[in-house]
Amino acid sequence: MTRKSLLAAAALIAVAATAVARTQSADDALDPVRVAPDTHKIAFENAFVRVLEVHIPPGKTEPRHRHPHGLSVYLTDWEARVTVDGRAPQVNQRKTGTVAWSDATIHTVENVGKTEGRVMRIELKH
Repeated sequence: MTRKSLLAAAALIAVAATAVARTQSADDALDPVRVAPDTHKIAFENAFVRVLEVHIPPGKTEPRHRHPHGLSVYLTDWEARVTVDGRAPQVNQRKTGTVAWSDATIHTVENVGKTEGRVMRIELKH
């Protein structure tokens, strides 16, 4: 196989993997972009990660949704009441510049503070 053929095959595989990854999240009834499009926007996506830009105004409660494992980078100070399926609600203080890991989860989030919650959510696909 020539170098040109190998590069073409690699490009085709990358495009196919990205298409499959996008289809999988689009088909998920609990995908936050689908159930909470007013608060979750896709900032970046490829075959390995999806980065969500999240804005939660004070008083807003997001519908129940799912996240795969990943990182949250908090861009503002705010208070979140998080209710994970099967658990009691928990109020968390989010601080600007902090980073938190979370395993895959299904939850609701309510901004119970007085400032907008802004988060970059980095979701791993593998």
